Amino acid sequence: MNKTDDINNILPVYYSIFITGLLISNVLGSKIVTIYGLRMPSATIAYAVTYLMTDVVGELYGKKAADRLVKIGFICLIISFLLIRLALILPSDNDTSAFNQIFNSTTRIIIASLSGYLISQSVDVFIFHKIKSYSEKYKFLRNNISTIISQFIDTAVFSFIAFYGIVPRVADLLYGVFFAKVILALCDTPFFYLLTRRSKQCYQCFCQNLGRNEMVNMDLSIKNADDK
Repeated sequence: MNKTDDINNILPVYYSIFITGLLISNVLGSKIVTIYGLRMPSATIAYAVTYLMTDVVGELYGKKAADRLVKIGFICLIISFLLIRLALILPSDNDTSAFNQIFNSTTRIIIASLSGYLISQSVDVFIFHKIKSYSEKYKFLRNNISTIISQFIDTAVFSFIAFYGIVPRVADLLYGVFFAKVILALCDTPFFYLLTRRSKQCYQCFCQNLGRNEMVNMDLSIKNADDK
């Protein structure tokens, strides 16, 4: 197996980690944890993995691959919400009160989650590659700046859509959760460097492989046209 095969094979792994963190974060939100005095939903840790993965994919495979990952995640979120709704509607002979309490999110919460995700993840990809277009150096800057800004947007959009008019002093909730997210964003920097330490070589091999595939497809198209 050559280096290009290794690079192509690892991309679905990053996609899988992203989707896993995204979907499980929607299940873990009901538990509040306290870490060194910081109170946050346990989903915060799982959701932070998604920002790490979009930055890793963007660094290794380019903006288009990161944008595609965000869109796939959005589709997966919608499908998961629909399947959960179906499970809630279907009748059962057992006591489902605990199940309903965990999974029975209101429509407002669902809209807030989808909106926060799509806006913040898109902003994360945009800012990351905008900074990268100015300089290939200082990877930690584009990783942390894009993640911190997008995490603030996600927290603000979700909090105001989900809780405005229901929970008093929404801004206090926003700042508390956002501070925890900033700490997590800074903590993922070593993992970002670890996963992207061969970024330029990976991206070049990936592009070369795409070019070879396009040439093969073009040759096949010409051959098919000649056969006709």
